[in-house]
Amino acid sequence: MDILQPCVTYNKLNTYQWFKAKTYYLDASYDPHDRIEALRRASEAEKLPLGIFCLNPRPTFEEKWSGLPGKKGPLIYKKPGSQRSSLNGFDFKEKNLKAHSFLKSNVH
Repeated sequence: MDILQPCVTYNKLNTYQWFKAKTYYLDASYDPHDRIEALRRASEAEKLPLGIFCLNPRPTFEEKWSGLPGKKGPLIYKKPGSQRSSLNGFDFKEKNLKAHSFLKSNVH
């Protein structure tokens, strides 16, 4: 994601007029699922296209690693210790011990 925004205080070159002259919005016929076309548009140098270049439909973090499997809502409403079922056997203690021993042996 790149956000183009003029700084009217310090940047006297890239003004609102400059952005209007150097940018354009992607039209309604543009397909954001076409990755090759998205790369071509992102590489344009004369005028910068504005809009959604590429859509890659995949599950969000919350959908993939939900703290409340099958339920909606914040973790505060879940009973303590019941979230282990959603972690698929991930052993935090073992991972923390490995990370600690690695840091201890490699940090001087």
